Amino acid sequence: MKVQIIGDNIKINRWVKNLVHDKVTIDLEKYLKDFSKDIKTATVKIKKRTRWGYKVNFNMWLPGKEHIFADATHEDLPSAIVELREKVERQIKEYKGRLSS
Repeated sequence: MKVQIIGDNIKINRWVKNLVHDKVTIDLEKYLKDFSKDIKTATVKIKKRTRWGYKVNFNMWLPGKEHIFADATHEDLPSAIVELREKVERQIKEYKGRLSS
């Protein structure tokens, strides 16, 4: 799965890239293993906000014009990314359930 990381008011360094890779890319890959590599592209946008911490968005299109989108806000970045992953996992499971039925 290819993930493009975009930063808004935050520098995307090696730690942030590894965090997204470990918490999002690897975990979601097991749900998307049936799809071809060129379909599995996503965008993760990380925005540092002064009042509420970090806001993280996930954007992805799957076959059948299915739009997977989620966002999460949390005081610390790892918690925001984990919350985001859980929301995306739920949407992908629902999508795969609709495909199989």
